[in-house]
Amino acid sequence: MTKTKTLDQLPVRSADDALDYGKLPSYLGYQARQAQAAVWRDFPRLMEGIGVTPGEFGLLTLIAANPGINQISLARVYKLDKSTLSYATNRLVKSRLIKRRRDDSDRRHYTLWLTSTGETKLAAATARVEEQERIMDRMLAPGEREQLLALLKKISHAFEE
Repeated sequence: MTKTKTLDQLPVRSADDALDYGKLPSYLGYQARQAQAAVWRDFPRLMEGIGVTPGEFGLLTLIAANPGINQISLARVYKLDKSTLSYATNRLVKSRLIKRRRDDSDRRHYTLWLTSTGETKLAAATARVEEQERIMDRMLAPGEREQLLALLKKISHAFEE
């Protein structure tokens, strides 16, 4: 009869030991998550002195490209409920990066606009993000960026209702 070992009797693997990842590397979801994690780990370095999170960068970019967009439209883009998005937009308002205005066509809604501080911060953040994009581009052969973007878009639509 084999005696069961306790946790303190099992061999300890160090981070340097070769790890068998099983089938994980062959899964698209795993590789997409690994790529995203690498980009997100680098984001704090990129935003040093700017202080913008990945989510805030996305919101600021969308608001800049769509001045006067309302929160309902943004919530649809992000596939979030309005209250979750409200929390993020409230942070941006408090940081004086965006401002809200009542929608003249429907007084129940607010429209969102970048402030001059938001425009400045977004310009600085965009320059840094584009620096990160150039680093990723160096890993790809000519034409692979466009191909990768097209494939990722296909995958992102695979589970839409």
